[in-house]
Amino acid sequence: MQAQEEERVIHTNLDEVLHDRGLRTTPQRKLIYRIITATAQHVSAQQIQQELEDVFPGISLPTVYSTLELFTQLGVIHKMAINDGEMLYDTGWSHPHAHMKCRQCGRIFDLDIPPVTQKDIQSAAKAGFNVDSGDLLLHGLCKECAAKESQKAGA
Repeated sequence: MQAQEEERVIHTNLDEVLHDRGLRTTPQRKLIYRIITATAQHVSAQQIQQELEDVFPGISLPTVYSTLELFTQLGVIHKMAINDGEMLYDTGWSHPHAHMKCRQCGRIFDLDIPPVTQKDIQSAAKAGFNVDSGDLLLHGLCKECAAKESQKAGA
């Protein structure tokens, strides 16, 4: 029940943000946002488009990208580039956070620390760099992959 209430609040906020900017709340926009918020993992535009195909057959990848870009500009999602150049999307609604990427399975997990602090931005400014955004991505092994590694080492 609580998850349903939280989901309703999130979508109400999305509706409000779109309305405040004079934008329409379309079924496609709502579903794209729902897909992003419903998964614990970070999703690519291609993954979103594949999930949308069931409900909106023939929805184009450029439509998904333009909606994701709009949501990024509105601040309701966060776009992050991964090592191989793929963009992944995550909800940035509640607060900015850092990420961990497992070098074995490739999954990305949220880490509840600020990705960039004000001190980091001030240090960059002293060096003459004007910061627009910042991400912190830690690399290592997730709990499951670390367990598999230790089983291999023990065998």
